[in-house]
Amino acid sequence: MHKWFSKRTIQLVNRPPPSQPEDFSDLFVLVLKCFRQFGLSTVQVTAVKGQPKFVTSRGLVVLVAFVLVVTWAALVGSFFLQYNTAMITGIANHIQFITNVVALTAALVVPMFKVEELNEMLVDFCVIDAELNYFNVKLPHWQHKSSFMRCYVVHLLFLIITASFDGYVLLIMSKETPLWLWFFHLLPFALYSLAFMNAFTMIRWVKIRIQHVNMLIEQYQKFPLFDEVGRSKFRLTSVVMMNGVEESSINNRILMIVSRTIDLATRLESYNGLLFLFGYLALFCVTTIQVYYCYLHVFVGISGQGFSVYSFVLSLVIIVGNLVAILSIPYICEQVGNESKKLLSYLSKLSMRYGQSVQSSVWFPNLISSVKFSALGFFNINYNMLSSFFAALITYLIIFIQFNSIVTNDEKTGQATRSGKANLRPTEF
Repeated sequence: MHKWFSKRTIQLVNRPPPSQPEDFSDLFVLVLKCFRQFGLSTVQVTAVKGQPKFVTSRGLVVLVAFVLVVTWAALVGSFFLQYNTAMITGIANHIQFITNVVALTAALVVPMFKVEELNEMLVDFCVIDAELNYFNVKLPHWQHKSSFMRCYVVHLLFLIITASFDGYVLLIMSKETPLWLWFFHLLPFALYSLAFMNAFTMIRWVKIRIQHVNMLIEQYQKFPLFDEVGRSKFRLTSVVMMNGVEESSINNRILMIVSRTIDLATRLESYNGLLFLFGYLALFCVTTIQVYYCYLHVFVGISGQGFSVYSFVLSLVIIVGNLVAILSIPYICEQVGNESKKLLSYLSKLSMRYGQSVQSSVWFPNLISSVKFSALGFFNINYNMLSSFFAALITYLIIFIQFNSIVTNDEKTGQATRSGKANLRPTEF
């Protein structure tokens, strides 16, 4: 047996035997229930052989469909109101409302038809965790749970505070905004921002697992030692040559983790693609228009035309909330892409180690170039998208300003409003 390890450095790592991984299913179900109460998931949880399984809840589907119908009816009804605003401002307000409602529709409709995707994502997560547990890599799900709950509570508090301030400015101070119109202007952003948080949470879980795989393969590359299969007290870090033949069981396990991770990223892209497409369209339009309103407050502001410190602060709050949603998803997607590139780099190095023949090398298929997330293929969610986003924002902001200088405004009309909700009066019949 000694000849098998010639010219090799053997390092024993005193590790505890592999144990059952902490159940990830509980965390997944908890997150799903947190967003289900807002209609972002129309499923109910059942148990099959001790494992959670998601099935469509008809009651939730009917409720979500009713909310969508009423929201679209409010959008149509808003066109029959007479707006006491400048023409450019009125057009901008309609654009905000339309894009927000479309984004809300994407956030609520897609989960109705993607229930099986949720089941498959849960299976992928559990399989990856089980394979990582073979190498004594344990994920601290309780820490992930606490961090999620903190972010979730902070997000809800931000929405509550923003909605309260919005209502104070537009319902109490202006006293001309219909309550129903204010509510249906506010509802879409609140819901699809929560959908963005749901997507961020799951993509972050993918990033964490790819990071652990990278650490595992980096260890494998530095210490190519045989890893005894079983529950022995001593576990070696990886594999060695045995009579010129590479031990393949661990390679297959690593390949299983990589393959499942790629499948998981693909499912998440499919699940959130429509949300990314229309959600970013809405965020782009609303942010551009709110920046335009801030410009009017600073350079054209007249108190008699709907300008006030409160409405200016409200526009700033909306911009800040939008920027958080705009920046968070590309950030985490970029992190996943970078980790996947590192993973492919490690795998390519393992495919042909220095000084080994082709027959004794570990072969990994060239699975992907990197993990990417896109909005149904229209654009990739990364930093390049942000560059285009801000360039377009500046361009359209200049267009708004030019139109505002060309079109003459009546002094009695309001100029700056939040989503067109101030200075409204119903059409008299």
